[in-house]
Amino acid sequence: MLSKAVQTKLNEQIQKEAFASNAYLAMATWAESENLPNIATFFYNSAEEERLHMLEIFKYINANGGAAKLEDKLGKAKEKFKNVLEAFQQVYDLEHNVTVSITELATWCQQNGEHATYFFLQAFVLEQQEAERNVREIITVIERMGFEPRNLFYLDKQFKKINEKGEQ
Repeated sequence: MLSKAVQTKLNEQIQKEAFASNAYLAMATWAESENLPNIATFFYNSAEEERLHMLEIFKYINANGGAAKLEDKLGKAKEKFKNVLEAFQQVYDLEHNVTVSITELATWCQQNGEHATYFFLQAFVLEQQEAERNVREIITVIERMGFEPRNLFYLDKQFKKINEKGEQ
């Protein structure tokens, strides 16, 4: 049985994962409106990944005698971006915030004897490190290529490769 304290913290993480998923959906809408279909697909895939993380935590709480909750406490995600670089800087901020949150949660679990939950969270911690690294690489590519309209077609095509790599 999960302690009330760990349930509360895991439910807070659920809210952050749900917010990230919704933020990615807003970004996908923006990318679609900018005629960047492969970047939109990247955002849709990212939204699904965050939703799956939320669901894993949800199921973990419920399977271990707790009560998972989904509330809308974090507000509305940003929907408009000046350009693709600004959008991916938002992606980095989202991923970094989730990384900080999941790392703090794992540390808290370790320090408070919540060992099973600590081990459950390890996959999330490692995945967040990889996600941040990948987004930093994407930002570097965008900065080097530029994001003027004439470069967006090529940039969007590069995301087809990124999306295929992510499916493997």
